[in-house]
Amino acid sequence: MNTKSNLLLIKYPVKTICSFCTKISKPKAQNEINFDQIGNPDPISHLRPILFKKPFNESKLEKEYREARENIQLWNQTFWTKHNKSFIQERSKFQETLKAQGKTSLTADDMSVFYKYFLDKNWRLHFDYNISWYKKNIYLLLLELKVKISKLTFR
Repeated sequence: MNTKSNLLLIKYPVKTICSFCTKISKPKAQNEINFDQIGNPDPISHLRPILFKKPFNESKLEKEYREARENIQLWNQTFWTKHNKSFIQERSKFQETLKAQGKTSLTADDMSVFYKYFLDKNWRLHFDYNISWYKKNIYLLLLELKVKISKLTFR
């Protein structure tokens, strides 16, 4: 896949890069990127990877903020990849069980039984994920605020 043909400059300073499975393919060194780059959705997690711009004169605080964003993106990617693999695997088992019971075609009502079961079974996992997600985003907001304030005071 030709990476250059997949780059697309959108209204905002964001570019699109080719998709990845677990890692972002880096067309250039990270410090040569002028904008954050957003890739195509991952086939399993359905998340779009982001390759973050590394400023030339990156301060210690800016580096901490960028690395926190990268770590949270990786955490999110890992969670949804694992979750969606589990969902696909359990859905296949459910469908096979129904077919073994003589069902020739599966209806939305048949599948709704599985969806409710899966959501009920994973309720606590989703709850914990959401709490962690909010905490991580508040942390990022505070770091970004520190970066913005530090840029104002040093001008």
